[in-house]
Amino acid sequence: MAKSTTFQTKTNSKVTIGTEVTLGTATAASGGVTIEMPVTDYSFSEVAAHTLSVAPFRLNGGQAQSDDMVRAQRHDRMYEISMTFMASDKAINRICLALFGDDDGTNSLIGSMPAATTYADSVASIVPVTIHFEDSDPDSTAASGVDTEFKGCMCTSFNLAGDIGSDGGMVMGSATFVTGYAPVLAAKSYAGGTHTTVAQHVNFFNVHDFTKTEINSGSAEDLVLYSFELNIERSVNRVGFDTASNGFKPLGYSVGGYEVTGSLTVKRDVESKGAITFADTAEPVCAIDLDTGVFQITAPKAIIDTASINFDDDGWKTVIPFRCTYDGASTGNTIVSINTAA
Repeated sequence: MAKSTTFQTKTNSKVTIGTEVTLGTATAASGGVTIEMPVTDYSFSEVAAHTLSVAPFRLNGGQAQSDDMVRAQRHDRMYEISMTFMASDKAINRICLALFGDDDGTNSLIGSMPAATTYADSVASIVPVTIHFEDSDPDSTAASGVDTEFKGCMCTSFNLAGDIGSDGGMVMGSATFVTGYAPVLAAKSYAGGTHTTVAQHVNFFNVHDFTKTEINSGSAEDLVLYSFELNIERSVNRVGFDTASNGFKPLGYSVGGYEVTGSLTVKRDVESKGAITFADTAEPVCAIDLDTGVFQITAPKAIIDTASINFDDDGWKTVIPFRCTYDGASTGNTIVSINTAA
């Protein structure tokens, strides 16, 4: 074959997340619930995916490998999709729905979550999503677009971060998904149903707009915030495989528990000292509250980890890492809330 003259760039592709009706059934082109994400970057696994499994060497008869000793494994493959995006209210709500099932604007992760720990192929569930990349297949041309669609995707992590000195202070999000289903390569356009376009993302959040940046462990410490980061992670494991049509699709997934961590970088002063100082007989438990009046992150039972110092020329800063927990009096208590509405 002759060398191809076509090429691909990220600017030619829209990234759309669609709600699935049943696990492993891609979101329909019409009548579904879909949202174009305001991405600034993204990546996904190559479509042709397998790993090589190699047998051990024999003790005699030649220390080499025949083709019988090396096999391609597809029964355990997992494709990974990641995206970085401007953290609008709609984008945050959608990722929270995929990760822990709450998208009502309060986006509260509570101690009893997840509501389900297993998901079965072809069984009704709105947690899995389809992720669609427009004009992303190597066969795609200007005249004939071919898209890449990953179905049965499960969210494994969500990161929110903002820095007063980067990205104009805009809060940015990143999310990672995995799927055990082979991607589909075909042209697809979404119409009807509930479809949110990139242009409809109009409410974005900025570190410059925080009016409250507080740690409270008995007294409220008013911090001068330079940057923050919040991470929510869980494991997702594929279960089994189905060799029908050589697809090796999973029989389902099992999911693990949530780990919620983060950090604040603040001016090192008497307020930051009060935020990290505890008696040796006390647990370093506090409440964290970052609030613009609309966008608000609260962690009512955060536990402070070992702080560190940045000896910067523009003033020393304290880096305060933390882990979010819930009040053990009830599993209905909040671990973290990411509010996107006033």
